Amino acid sequence: MGAARVVGICSGKNFEFVREHCEIDELVDYTDDTAVQKFVEENKGKFDCIYDTATGSGKGENYVTTAIPLLLKQDTGEYVQINGSPSDWFRHFTGMEKEHRTLVVTKQDASGDLARVAELLQVSNAKPYLNTKEFNEAGANEAFQQLKERRTKGKIVFNIS
Repeated sequence: MGAARVVGICSGKNFEFVREHCEIDELVDYTDDTAVQKFVEENKGKFDCIYDTATGSGKGENYVTTAIPLLLKQDTGEYVQINGSPSDWFRHFTGMEKEHRTLVVTKQDASGDLARVAELLQVSNAKPYLNTKEFNEAGANEAFQQLKERRTKGKIVFNIS
């Protein structure tokens, strides 16, 4: 990945999955309050970038207050999130995002962006985990149920061939 250190934060039950599918240096179990607190205390100011895929994803998660203190410096560290609160979305669409904070939004014509992602995946030899479902009523129901219960691993895709 080109990073000196990559840390994954997930539930302990997903450690093996993350190790199998990601080049990871360290894992932290977010369900273990003691481990999280220790990690935060030992790592304040040590990260150049935090990529948050959980904040705002549907169960009231908000790791902004614990993630931001981990940044290398408030004026150089980057905090990137793929979900966000209503105020994050408002700031994004009105051009008022906070400095060094980014909300990732996919635009309608993302072909150039997708080509760049494909290029980066090829160069890094990364293989995203795809949770493939049949494109029928049963597959759609199963996918929706997994999303609703927050039990999915990887990205859900539908086989439409």
